[in-house]
Amino acid sequence: MAEPDRENSCDDRCTRVKDLAGACKALGDMNRLRIVSLLATDTTGTLGVGELATKLGISQPAVSQHLKVLKNEGIVESERVGFHVYFTFNRERMTQITGLFDTLRMSVLDQCDHQMVRGKDLRNMNICIICYSYSGITRVMMEKIHSVCGGNFVEVHTEKKYRTFTVYTTGCIRSRQEDLDPVNPEKIDVSGYDLLVIGTPVWAWKPAPAAHSIVTGLSGCEGKKAVICVTYSNNPGEGLPLLRRWLEDRGVQVLGEAGFSKRESEDPWRRNELITMIIDAYRA
Repeated sequence: MAEPDRENSCDDRCTRVKDLAGACKALGDMNRLRIVSLLATDTTGTLGVGELATKLGISQPAVSQHLKVLKNEGIVESERVGFHVYFTFNRERMTQITGLFDTLRMSVLDQCDHQMVRGKDLRNMNICIICYSYSGITRVMMEKIHSVCGGNFVEVHTEKKYRTFTVYTTGCIRSRQEDLDPVNPEKIDVSGYDLLVIGTPVWAWKPAPAAHSIVTGLSGCEGKKAVICVTYSNNPGEGLPLLRRWLEDRGVQVLGEAGFSKRESEDPWRRNELITMIIDAYRA
């Protein structure tokens, strides 16, 4: 059987790995790292082979070879001024390398999320994922959970849209008073699901009013299991305890809870923890 054409069948991750591997190999030498450090902290722009050799205490031919490797990977740049060649640190390239690493990391962890679900033979769990999202942070996170766990995804919208000003005034006041917002859909029948996953932002240290409306509008929720999560700017406050209490008052058993700052909501590791929590609750 003929070998597959790996070069042509390679996906985008392979390209990233090749680029990242070359950069990591170039930086995998102590003297090259020292050269990068010297160039990164240099403010004169006049470091040449001789100056670098003196600072490092190694021969000029060795410095030249190290610079060639670094230059081939775009990590350093050179400029000829008269008879002199000066070297500088390419910050844009290092930013690109960092981006490659982060993108690859997220891609691998996303694959791990899917593999974790497949490995437990839970590729399409009978769950209902319900969320309210004003800024989109909660929605994006819950959509990622849905893409891994499957099930049904329901996003609730307020009938009267909030604006930036009204969120911080009317919205926060209503949140503090634990009021309900008119929402669409008003009622959600969850009688046919084995697990509920509910997500909401926190406003003024309490769940957004729409979250209270979600819980109030649940139909057939008595005896159901649930995992809850909140997103927040600075502090989750009473978000999780209140959401838990509202659900328990409706006869729902909350088996897991998690809070996410904006930064944490984008972290694949934290998302993996939530998926693990959902799997454990589903199998409980």
